[in-house]
Formats: sequence, C-alpha cells, structure tokens
Amino acid sequence: MFISLRKLTGYLCLLLSVNSFADSVPQLRVAVLQSGTVNWELQHLKNQSYDNQFGFDLKIQKVASLSAARLALTSDSTDMIVSDWLWAGKRNADGDQLRFIPFSSQIGSVIVAPDQKLDGFSSLKGKNIGVAGGPLNKGWVLLQTAAREEGLDLQKEAKVQFGAPPLLSQALKRGQIDVLVTFWHYGARLESEGYSRWVSLEQIMSGMGMNSQVPMLGYIFKAAVSESNPELISAFSKAVSTTKADLAQNDVAWSELKPLMKAENEEIYQALINGYRNGTPKPVNSEQIGDAVKFFSLIDQLSAHPSGNVLDPVLFRTGE
Repeated sequence: MFISLRKLTGYLCLLLSVNSFADSVPQLRVAVLQSGTVNWELQHLKNQSYDNQFGFDLKIQKVASLSAARLALTSDSTDMIVSDWLWAGKRNADGDQLRFIPFSSQIGSVIVAPDQKLDGFSSLKGKNIGVAGGPLNKGWVLLQTAAREEGLDLQKEAKVQFGAPPLLSQALKRGQIDVLVTFWHYGARLESEGYSRWVSLEQIMSGMGMNSQVPMLGYIFKAAVSESNPELISAFSKAVSTTKADLAQNDVAWSELKPLMKAENEEIYQALINGYRNGTPKPVNSEQIGDAVKFFSLIDQLSAHPSGNVLDPVLFRTGE
C-alpha cells in the first residue's frame, strides 16, 4: 500500500502540530477515585476538550482510595485532588498551604429502613446505625451533634457500625441496621428503591444556624501551584464552570457518561443526574466561609483530642 507524498506530508504536519500543542500548554494532573462522582465532571470536560479550549492539558489520574489521592498530593505526584476542606484545613493548621475550589455542595443523607418510625434525634437511642466511611464522616459528626442537643450521646446509647457504603447499603436492605448515614449518591440509589430519607445533612446544618450550604467537597491543590502559575488555576476553574453549566441542562452529555455512572436502572440513572445537578455549587461567599469556620470548630470540639485550631479562610478560593 502506497501513500502519496502529499498525504504523508499532511500526516507529518498533523503529528507535529499535536506534539507542538502538547509541549506549549501546561499540564494539570488531577488524582481522583476510580468510582468517584468527580469522574463524570472531568470526563465531560475532556470529552468537550474544554481543557484545550482554556489553554491547558488535563491528565486524570485514577487512584484506589482517598488516602492514596491525599498522599499523591502531599508527595507532589499530582497537582490536585478532590477531598473535603476539613482535611485541607487541618493540613493548613499544621503548616501546609492548600487551596480549595468547590466541586459539590452535596454532603449526604440519613436513610432509614421502611419499618423505622423516628421522631426527633432522641429516638435514635438503641438503634443500629451504619456510618459510611469512618468516625470523621461529616454526616456522622452532624448527627451526633444534633442528638446531643436532645440529650442523647449516640456513641454510648446507640450501636454504631462503620463500613464501606455499598456494604452498609446491603446491611440496611437485610435489616441488619436501622439507620444509615451515607454519601449522597448511595442515598440517591436507596431512595430510588423505595427507602426514605429521614433527614438531609443540609437540614441538620441549617438547624445549627449554618444555612449557607457550604460546599464540602472541592478541588484541593497547593498554594505554590497557583502562585507559580495563576493562569493555570484560573483556566481550570473556568473549564470546570463551563462543564458544570453543560451538565446542568444537557441530557445528551449525560448519555455519554452513563457507562461511568454504573446506574443499575433508568430510575437510579435519573436520580444520580438530579443529585449531581442539585449539588452544583456557586463560588464560595463570605457567609459560607463563616459557616465553614463554625463547622471546623465543631468538628474539632468533638474529636478525641481537640486542638483548638481555627480554620483559616485563605483556604477558599473565591471567584474564577
């Protein structure tokens, strides 16, 4: 098979232009969980080439666990991860300089078994409670605080089981736990199957005087990255905003992401889309930062060894 000189020249020019582009734009590495919801957002960003449009090259690095992602950030094996600002705030209090761009205002929900009739938080006494993740789960901390205001110490007066979200969802279905504090997308799956959301964690925060819907999860990166290349962080923020705007209204975009979502049926698929859209945050404002400072202190007070540290608002990047 022969290729004409003109075609060969064209192929070489195309290859050289691609390589030239790759060499001329900065690369931004983002480490994310293999099954995390942020994959939907970043994959759409790549599908639409918004990284190239805004002048950078996004590299998505899949990791097995959140601890692996955090290690990658602290060891400079990646430029950015998605985590909660509580972790970033604690790192900053210990001397790090991390920054936060909102990813989602979704926190999670408290799901109950069909046979459970709960009134106030004090009715959790003696219940079997499943908590996704570990004892620092934000929802678990909020639930403990709300129950404590009604005179109930859940750590002492309830039966608590920590575990992986999918396993705890199955435990709820088998009747092994009465109440489940879980992440929003697992809660959405359960609700689509007929389980009830007893209370959202946003409602609990509101009851504590924190009404601003603080975005808990965000893109976290070292301040040195933005100081050395502020245009790169600004470009990433704009690309993410454009991506979120697409996913807020473009159903075709979601159909392309459907394999990543692993929705068991159409109802769960729609529930996941709605959950993502409902959690789309705006740039962080002063009220949200104030609530974040309160929440940070609340978490510290509930820890086994309170540090007395205060959240530094410089963590939050405002605007684009």
